[in-house]
Amino acid sequence: MRATSFTQPDMKPTFLAYALPLFLLAAPPAARADVDYQLRITDAAQHLAEVRATFPAVTGATLDVQMPNWRTGRYQILNLANGVRTFKAVNAKGEALQVAKTDKGTWQVQTRPGDAVTVSYEVYANVLGERTRHIDDTHAYLDASGVFVYAQPFRNEPVKVRLDVPANWQSRSGMDSGACGHCFVAPNYDVLVDSPIETGIHEFHTTTVDGRTIEVAIWGRGNYDGKKMTEDLKKIVVEGGKLYGGKWPFQRYLFIVHATDGAGGATEHLNSTVIQRPRWMFAKRKDYLGFLRTAAHEFFHTWNVKAYRPKEMVPYEYQKENYNPLLWIAEGHTSYFDEMIVLRAGLQNREEFMEEYAKTIEDYLHQPGRFHQSAAESSFDEWISVGGERARNASVNIYSKGQVLGLMMDIELRRQTKGAKGLEDMHRVLFDKHSVAQGGYDPVAVKAALRQVSGSDWSGWWSQYVDGTAEIPFADLLKTVGMQYMIDVPKDEEQKEEWWAGWRMREGSDPAVVTEVERDSPAWKAGIVSGDVLVAVNGLKVSAKDLSEKLYLSKTAPFKLHMFRRDELREVQLTPVLQPKGKAKVKALDKPSAEQKALNAAWLGMPWPKEEAKKK
Repeated sequence: MRATSFTQPDMKPTFLAYALPLFLLAAPPAARADVDYQLRITDAAQHLAEVRATFPAVTGATLDVQMPNWRTGRYQILNLANGVRTFKAVNAKGEALQVAKTDKGTWQVQTRPGDAVTVSYEVYANVLGERTRHIDDTHAYLDASGVFVYAQPFRNEPVKVRLDVPANWQSRSGMDSGACGHCFVAPNYDVLVDSPIETGIHEFHTTTVDGRTIEVAIWGRGNYDGKKMTEDLKKIVVEGGKLYGGKWPFQRYLFIVHATDGAGGATEHLNSTVIQRPRWMFAKRKDYLGFLRTAAHEFFHTWNVKAYRPKEMVPYEYQKENYNPLLWIAEGHTSYFDEMIVLRAGLQNREEFMEEYAKTIEDYLHQPGRFHQSAAESSFDEWISVGGERARNASVNIYSKGQVLGLMMDIELRRQTKGAKGLEDMHRVLFDKHSVAQGGYDPVAVKAALRQVSGSDWSGWWSQYVDGTAEIPFADLLKTVGMQYMIDVPKDEEQKEEWWAGWRMREGSDPAVVTEVERDSPAWKAGIVSGDVLVAVNGLKVSAKDLSEKLYLSKTAPFKLHMFRRDELREVQLTPVLQPKGKAKVKALDKPSAEQKALNAAWLGMPWPKEEAKKK
């Protein structure tokens, strides 16, 4: 998070320059006193630790001590105080202070002016997949939002953290090291809350990029190659830096990787990230590419979200929702660039890139909610978003919608500037002019950045595609860069068509259990709903495995379906749609023009593939 513009080419600021919220940077100079945190693992097997936090001399009669209600990187109220028990407070003399809990995440301590206050509590840490806190006999992952309380009057005070952990453990964090092997320091709570700690038994690697230290800490056994992982993560870092013209918001970056027994996900932080994957999902090419795309996503967040973000999140408000209409940029554009970074880094080829985009477009086209909720509305409602059938039919996802809007914006910028500029140039403007220290960005700032890059007004486009629900013109969009989206039917495939009903089935279920029904699809119109158990088509038994095949073999629609709903047998008429049976692909046009090839090269950052020499 940038405090000053990069007008001096030799400047190499550390992440600390980006970490101070706007209202804190404006605070008058004053004597500062450290807030001390201590964590002692009391029973690793039972996931228990004791935490002590000491706040310097207070000025009022009460001090509100709080645990955040959400963590950065996940826009959802998580009720993080639910792991806290036996909360107590004492003054510097060890005298007990009265404590009253005033809401789910706030403890009000009765104090006297001048008192130093030490609070202590037990924390239960067994929510690995939430990426907030997890303790066992091999490690502890500690995100301050779920572990360390804060007090608003001391939010900008320097922080010290000391861990009491087994002697054979190593402790890593994006924070600077303190005076001991398990000690860390930060300039304020905002840096602490955005710098998780990984302590335990882990594999560790280090490398450098442009004079900056890149660290990789891997916890858990799995089928990964730590050395290769580090080499590939280095390539991702290099490409990420190129997108911002070599302007870095950190001096040191830490990748924390968890090889788990099932938990998966990832979360970006100020100058670090944590990535979780099942331990056997690193070796296969497809799985490893998924890991690299996730790593690229979280690393791009080092700029987009951590260095600059929507103004409504500057500074973060930890006790309530931070509503804003631009999460489709914060998350969706990051999803757009993660694919691009992995491609440009040479970690995936053009075909793999296009395969992923085909999947993205196909999935998007099967989200009827795109006609019912705009990108701006989806961003605002991310705090109450849910998955499943209702989300697909009535909502649009900030990640997928933001990604395809990013694709549209990038290609349109390339078209308008004859390939000279693209979406990364817009993000460079946001980075330079709307950093966290400068207050963040809003829709006006984004449209101004688009105008600065392209020289044209984007207000009409914004009304259609961001505030509105206009369909994205994928055909015209891809044609601009010499590509097309299509369903590719293999020439030697015996069955070239299939019936599409618009339902999703529970995998492997027998009988076939419906899990989702796409809005306005043939199944929807037939009255089929989630939970229905399909048992027969035209009087013949079916399962989820053979349903599609038996529909096709039945040939003529409509079909007579028998199913159970609430254990009652029902009969419905289904008239599905006959469509090509094949795989969604994004492929080159048969005869792209020189202009299309040039724009494609500018878009992907690599030349159009050389055409094979014609056979004589």
